[in-house]
Parts: sequence; C-alpha cells; structure tokens
Amino acid sequence: MMLRFHPSAKNLERWLAADAEGELDHDVDGHVATCDRCANRLEDLAQPVPELGAALSAMLQAPDDLVQRLGARMSNSMRNREDLQLFMELMGVPFDTVRTLLSDTDLDGMD
Repeated sequence: MMLRFHPSAKNLERWLAADAEGELDHDVDGHVATCDRCANRLEDLAQPVPELGAALSAMLQAPDDLVQRLGARMSNSMRNREDLQLFMELMGVPFDTVRTLLSDTDLDGMD
C-alpha cells in the first residue's frame, strides 16, 4: 500500500530508528524512494555519524611528502626550462623569441 500523503516527521524518525534495527516500514520506504521532499527531510532528521567526519578528514589529508614532491617537480621543471633556454641560445635563437611564439602550456609540455 503506497502512502497518499507525506509521512510526518515522527513517522520519518521512527522509520530511521527501525532502519537501524533492520525493521523497515515498507510503505514509508517506498514513499521515500520516490519522493525527493521526504528524502531531503530524512537527511535533515538523520544524525551525522561521528566516524564519518574522522574518516573524511583522514582521506582528505595531504600526504606527508607533498612539499618534497612538489619541490622536486618544480626543480625539474625549472631545470628543463633552463636546459631549453641554453640549447636555444646555443642554436642562435634567443629564448625570449621562443617564449613569445609559444604559450606557457607548450613550454610545460617540453618538461
């Protein structure tokens, strides 16, 4: 039997408590599956799980060696650009001319 009206906040809270115990009210379950309004109300009524915040914080934490990895990448990029500049100047082409003709993304691709 499908519900003809939206369930009350008390019914939704009971449904949440029953869900935790594994005893769902199938009428409310079917209604919530098709009603965005009640699904949003359920999200407002549901208490956040404390473990979720800690898990998200741990997952989103930057790696310990991030600064070293970024420093190595930047050093390699600068060294490659300096090597390119030296090569172009040895060939008689000023690096400023190359920079004018190519965009930064083209130069980055040469790393």
